[in-house]
Amino acid sequence: MSNYVWGSSLSHHDYLQAKSFVSDVQSATRNAAKKVSMDISRQTRDIIASNESLQREHLELLNASTDRTVGALNDGFERISYSMDAGFDRLSDGISELNATFHWGFGAVLASLGHMNDTLSELVKIAKTPVQTVAFEHFEIARDAFRKRLYRESLEELDKAIFGDHTSAGYKLEWRFHQMKGTLQLGFADCDMSLYDLAKAEESFLTAARYGETDYPHEAGRAFLSAGWAAYCQGKMKQALAHTEQAMALHPEIGEVFFQASKVQMALGDVASALPMLAKAIDIDRFYALKAAGDGDFQQHDAQLRSFLDALRKEKYRQCVPKVKAALDRIKGFELAPGTENRLQAFLDEGANWPLMDMLEVVQNLDSFKQLAIMVRVKGAGNPVNTRETYTEQETYYEDVVITPGGFFKKAVTEKQKKTRMVTKTRTVTTSSSGKEVTFEFCPIPEKDYYLCKYPVTQQQWEAVMGDNPSHFKGGSMPVETVSWDNAQIFIQKLNQLSGKKNYRLPTEEEWEYACRAGTTSEYYFGDDESQLGEYAWYNGNSGQTTHPVGQKKPNEWGLYDMAGNVWEWTDSWYDSSCSHRVARGGGWCNYAESFRSALRDDYTPDRRYSILGFRLVFVP
Repeated sequence: MSNYVWGSSLSHHDYLQAKSFVSDVQSATRNAAKKVSMDISRQTRDIIASNESLQREHLELLNASTDRTVGALNDGFERISYSMDAGFDRLSDGISELNATFHWGFGAVLASLGHMNDTLSELVKIAKTPVQTVAFEHFEIARDAFRKRLYRESLEELDKAIFGDHTSAGYKLEWRFHQMKGTLQLGFADCDMSLYDLAKAEESFLTAARYGETDYPHEAGRAFLSAGWAAYCQGKMKQALAHTEQAMALHPEIGEVFFQASKVQMALGDVASALPMLAKAIDIDRFYALKAAGDGDFQQHDAQLRSFLDALRKEKYRQCVPKVKAALDRIKGFELAPGTENRLQAFLDEGANWPLMDMLEVVQNLDSFKQLAIMVRVKGAGNPVNTRETYTEQETYYEDVVITPGGFFKKAVTEKQKKTRMVTKTRTVTTSSSGKEVTFEFCPIPEKDYYLCKYPVTQQQWEAVMGDNPSHFKGGSMPVETVSWDNAQIFIQKLNQLSGKKNYRLPTEEEWEYACRAGTTSEYYFGDDESQLGEYAWYNGNSGQTTHPVGQKKPNEWGLYDMAGNVWEWTDSWYDSSCSHRVARGGGWCNYAESFRSALRDDYTPDRRYSILGFRLVFVP
């Protein structure tokens, strides 16, 4: 069952209790293989996505001959199932939030987005009075009750937080209380339908938006979005559109606001206004094209939707050809990450005929600089090998030759003559073993003329070039460490000799930080929330006091891994004017969270070798 459609045979109240909806949600919650599904016009699906792109997006096109549910569909429709086995964390933020609301009627997920999930200790820090502290404690009890599906008790605790009880006056100005109350009133699968009240839900969400707008504009945007959904489910389309437009003004980064505005306009029959809004949602995340095709409000105008998506596909191709050509020109002469160059060239040759999502997959990855890593292959120097071998050679010697024979009374006359002979000998020979091929993967740095290595230099790469391994923690795919700045310079010198070019060096401190931040200005390159550090870095809290194979944590926005944690990385900059210490950046496996801020620096003498010190290469074409 696709997203709820007002005016259909089911009211929103009945939709939440419909057997097909509830069983799908319960199954997705209960089973390890979580799936949601949608029915899409076959003609529209052909414009949107190929089978291959569906597979890359963890989507499955179910076959009518093997799936009984599809057999009940109209011949003009297909059923697409989305597998959520991998979890939301492997998807973009837009898709994560989208799918949380995609099939589950906006659901309980509203209770845990963004700052709704702040811990009690964090909330107590912002409390300015004892009354506010008590209110936050009631809120924490409400969240715990919600988690246990004790929804009536959860609402009771929220009312105590807002209106107070016999011990406290309550604190009604906290937006979180009203947002969670609205969630309980809006309803979701397996909710307490006795609490269901769309009008009250709309009012609660609007109150949350008003109280949160100044200090938490993004959260207020979500609250307006929720109010818009509550209004839509009541059939109040003009109010739904107005609330959604307010959400759009406060949080335009969420594609869902543009999609919801488009959906409401479709319900109003204003197709001309709806389709440009859908285009904006697709610009944020290409998945919205598929969501629209599976939504009943859009399906009422399927022919117009199909024509629009086809025109959008052609226009996007026209706009993107220069970008792809520029990208190919920039990396001409270098090998790309597997399959990338072929994919880019195929886009130029055949992309005009590709479905929309296939085309946008290439272009959106191109814009994010995640697929343009170049591969540099160098044959290592190999290790010296001593062997014993036999050989023959001509030898010169002297021999006494009789010139006049002797007699009884006369001694023979002899003469030394030079002669040669072949003899067999043995010797020790030192040879170099065949050097292993070593590959380095580099990511382009936007608006700069250098590439930075996707990972810190590994022990396998070091061994191929240097023939030894100085690391304390051994493992070929782990970063090389216990190397001084001087050691790194010797490695770079040898690498340049092996490649025959002087393309490699250490990054300067400024180059390192620019690449680390990847366009951000926050404390960490993933934001200001320290609690997320474990998703991006190996540090004191999760490393087990050792390094780990590179690339296991999330990369930054430019596709660079381990820019925080694992090992500190040498740079080519001096720490101060004394020129006695070199700068290292990034933090190591043994450091605490504060060491991983993008701006933090440390210093060591160039000859210092620690198990927390490694390095990363710059490649300059």
